Amino acid sequence: MSKNTAYQLGIAVLALILFLPASQVHLFDWDEINFAEAAREMIISGDYFTVMIDFQPFWEKPPLYIWMQVLSMKLFGITEFAARFPNIVCGIFTLLVLFRIGKRIYNEQFAIIWVLAYLGSLLPQVYFMSGIIDPVYNLFIFLALYCAYEFWTQNQSKYLPYAALWAGLAVLTKGPVALLILALIIAVHSIAVGGNKVLISLFKTRVGWLAILTFIIICSLFYGVEFVRHGPAFFIENIDYHLRLSGANEAGHAQPFYYHFLVLLIGCLPTSILMLGGFRSANTDESHQRDFTRLMLVMFFVVLLVFSLVSTKIIHYSSLCYFPLTFLAGRYIYNTAYRKMKHRTQLSIWMLVLSGLFSLLLIFLPLIMNNVQAFIPYVQDPFAVANLGADVKWHWMDGVGGFVYFISLVVFVYLVSRGRLARAYATLLIGTALGINITFKSVVPKVERITQRAAIEFYEGLQGEACYVDVLDFKSYAHFFYARTQPQPGEPKNREELLDGALDKPAYFVVRNVDAHKYRSHPNLIELYQRNGFVFFKRPAH
Repeated sequence: MSKNTAYQLGIAVLALILFLPASQVHLFDWDEINFAEAAREMIISGDYFTVMIDFQPFWEKPPLYIWMQVLSMKLFGITEFAARFPNIVCGIFTLLVLFRIGKRIYNEQFAIIWVLAYLGSLLPQVYFMSGIIDPVYNLFIFLALYCAYEFWTQNQSKYLPYAALWAGLAVLTKGPVALLILALIIAVHSIAVGGNKVLISLFKTRVGWLAILTFIIICSLFYGVEFVRHGPAFFIENIDYHLRLSGANEAGHAQPFYYHFLVLLIGCLPTSILMLGGFRSANTDESHQRDFTRLMLVMFFVVLLVFSLVSTKIIHYSSLCYFPLTFLAGRYIYNTAYRKMKHRTQLSIWMLVLSGLFSLLLIFLPLIMNNVQAFIPYVQDPFAVANLGADVKWHWMDGVGGFVYFISLVVFVYLVSRGRLARAYATLLIGTALGINITFKSVVPKVERITQRAAIEFYEGLQGEACYVDVLDFKSYAHFFYARTQPQPGEPKNREELLDGALDKPAYFVVRNVDAHKYRSHPNLIELYQRNGFVFFKRPAH
């Protein structure tokens, strides 16, 4: 076995160990359950070209990721593991892609650093243990940009159809927004390097037209079929949805302009601080390394600016920045550890302060949560207060991940003081990767129990019962997936009909405690019980 093969096999095995779940945790509302429910309804309906929620057309996303979940559910059943399995596979492929590209741009040393930088950051790692669409979508976008880079800078025309292939798959995953992001990054990069003539030349070569044809064929696998079946309805609704996201606060997700700056700063520690050192070029950089760095800088700032400007801000919208952010951090580590670039003490201090505070929070989280009653008087949200009343036992072992994180920082300081920078950064990234992973697998099940378990267990108790299930005054997809709702004959009943119309079977409703007063006096509803902030009602059939 060659050294290169051994590295890649080791990365794949490490990723599998890290990303496989230690326990089965319910899917989180909204996004995880949203996609899983669409996959479940595809299996039930047998219609694999129509994305549905509550067995009604759902216009927000095309189906590629949902197809992946369908295949997974065919293998493993309709479970949480099956919903998350595509991202486990995506995580393995993503790390292998980083290794191969990092080796091509620099060498094996840099490639390993880039992989560790990605694993050693909180959000980039934990997203591969989720069931959301973004890890797959981000990988397709990144691969499209990398292939375009090879075409621009190395005059490798064979890469152009591959760029079109990955771009088409990105559009099939998340819709036209993928094309918009790619176009913006490519346009800004072309202006920065004066590459407009290269773009124009696409229409003068056979490989350019082959790339265009490839993109059209890939997109037509869904969009062409959808247009033939239903006309332009999906296109109109999907574009309208993205316009709402950009121009209005969709579903209560308004945040300040700097929201994604904070998300990346805290969510990608310690690499979010180290990346600042990657802005500087080393004298030993070759031209293709500077070119790729320029592309990563453009990618980072375009994505960050776009999603800072749109009105609707959700934490994973800036997740495409993880690729350039960890590349730049890896570049700084590689240049200081192996190319003798001056180590920036100030960066290390900031990194140690912020990472140290974060690791201490993880260490003392069990203590904080075991004494949460002391903080409840300061919590203004009655629903959150009731959530915190959930019967969850915290143990000091839940802080072990934070301890591993903290020790890696201490060892980092010791090794830097001895001038062993390569070992110092390897220890830092490996320690943070393990600390994050241990904490995630220990803490997330408890967080899920606090935030939503009461409602999900109620839905699970309705499986197999002939009934209607709905939520009142909040948005959720959990009742569809966990009550295992089935398609209803005829037109589905709307909420008003479920509350006041004629019913052929009982209806169940879930309300948050802050809104329960509106329904306690409703003549048709019987309050069953309340638990951890959720209030449960039943309307008998009549």
